[in-house]
Amino acid sequence: MSSFSAKTGSLTLDSLKVGDFAVVTEVAKSETDQSKNSFDVIRRLKELGFVKGESVKILHRGYFGGEPLAVRIGESTFALRRFEAAFIGVAKAGIT
Repeated sequence: MSSFSAKTGSLTLDSLKVGDFAVVTEVAKSETDQSKNSFDVIRRLKELGFVKGESVKILHRGYFGGEPLAVRIGESTFALRRFEAAFIGVAKAGIT
C-alpha cells in the first residue's frame, strides 16, 4: 500500500483490488521522487484523463508481481505500472 498523502488520508490507485471502483481525488507528485521523470509521468496521466472527479475501476492485475494494472477510466482502458498508479489519489466508491 502506498503512502500517497498522509495529511489527507487518501488511498492510491495501486492499493485497490481487482473490481474496486473509485473516484480520482488528485494526481500529485510523489513526496519522495523529485526527478524530472515523475513530472513527465504525472503530465501523461493527466493527459490520459486521470483528473479529479473521474471514476476508475481496476479490471485486472498481471499475474507476476501484480503488473501491469488494467484500469478503466471513463470509456477507456489503460495498462499502468504500479509506480504510475501510485501517483493517482483515489477515494473508494460504490458501484455506479
